[in-house]
Amino acid sequence: MCACQFAIAEDSASFGTPEIDRGIFPMMIMANIFRLIPQRRGLELILLGERWSAKKAESVGLINRAVPSSDLDQAVEELASKLAAKAPNTMKLGLQAFYTQSDKDYEEALRFLEGELSTCLQTPDALEGLSAFLEKRPVKWPPRQ
Repeated sequence: MCACQFAIAEDSASFGTPEIDRGIFPMMIMANIFRLIPQRRGLELILLGERWSAKKAESVGLINRAVPSSDLDQAVEELASKLAAKAPNTMKLGLQAFYTQSDKDYEEALRFLEGELSTCLQTPDALEGLSAFLEKRPVKWPPRQ
């Protein structure tokens, strides 16, 4: 779940890293947890081995949203539909840039993203999006490449 770009959970779900209670440190999951939540909260999660409610997980940013179980399928479908309606090639380019820049220091990330913006502005997605805006019509995204 921590490696996913989005996480929607039933409000009855709970989350934890109980390995510490078995003498095992949750080494591998740390790389993901500490990219999602602040260090103090992450250390609390992995060092205490306690379970967090979906509400608490949502409040610290471990998950995007906690919903009643009866609404889970609808919430996931709604998110998926919104994402699917976006420019597919731009989404691919943007996510690649996001993950690449995340390991760079601030200045290096800005220089990298400046180049990625130039690339993005030259894509068929950007041309279609801007044309649709100027022509006041719905977008028709090119197929994913």
